[in-house]
Amino acid sequence: MKLYKELAEWWPLMSPHTEYEEEAYLFLKIIEHYHPAIKTALEFGSGGGSNAFYLKKHFSMTLTDLSLDMLKVSRELNPDCLHMQGDMRKIDVGTEFDLVFIHDAISYFTDKADLLAVMNNAKKHLKPEGLLFIMPDQYKETFEPRTSHGGIDKNGRGMRYLEWSYDSDPEDGVTETEYAYVMRDRDGRITHEHDSDKAGLFSMPEWEGLLAEAGFQAHFERVAFSKEPGTYFGIAATQLN
Repeated sequence: MKLYKELAEWWPLMSPHTEYEEEAYLFLKIIEHYHPAIKTALEFGSGGGSNAFYLKKHFSMTLTDLSLDMLKVSRELNPDCLHMQGDMRKIDVGTEFDLVFIHDAISYFTDKADLLAVMNNAKKHLKPEGLLFIMPDQYKETFEPRTSHGGIDKNGRGMRYLEWSYDSDPEDGVTETEYAYVMRDRDGRITHEHDSDKAGLFSMPEWEGLLAEAGFQAHFERVAFSKEPGTYFGIAATQLN
């Protein structure tokens, strides 16, 4: 997506970190229920670092992402965190953690083999009692077409977006999202961009089965966002061995 590359500098205006405080708190409640003594955490697909901005107050965090442009955005927000570039399916951070956290970046995988590779790599980075927490955007049981919009003004610049998610083929296990961006620079210049992406749509039993294959037991936990309609479930995955 352009948003994670050439348009990454606009991310803080499209999705400001201040909008993540509630969800980070809700994630933390689930994480601490399954592992109350976390000291170190690794995030795969950390993006702009918005969740880490709040979670790092509770434990040390190492942040990884495939996009160097998004890591640059995150470093500005989280200069106190270690950042590493790499693919969550195969990155080797070189140490073990109490927690591996994966937010919605995992939703971009549309193949089960990729999901399994991520889960196996997460297990490799966990201490024996460590916890894997995943927050997918959607499941087959919960997906509904939706339209959303947002964006803010800051420091003389502004951005607004329109997001439209739908499922053009209910049989292919993939959903589509279209984005329209309108950006205003400090000199008043207006630019327009369009973006598209696809996301995997797997059932909860499919997630559970893949996690079991990777050596985890899945615990689905309802997450209710006050400003986000729909039904969402995080997965707290404890290790089987």
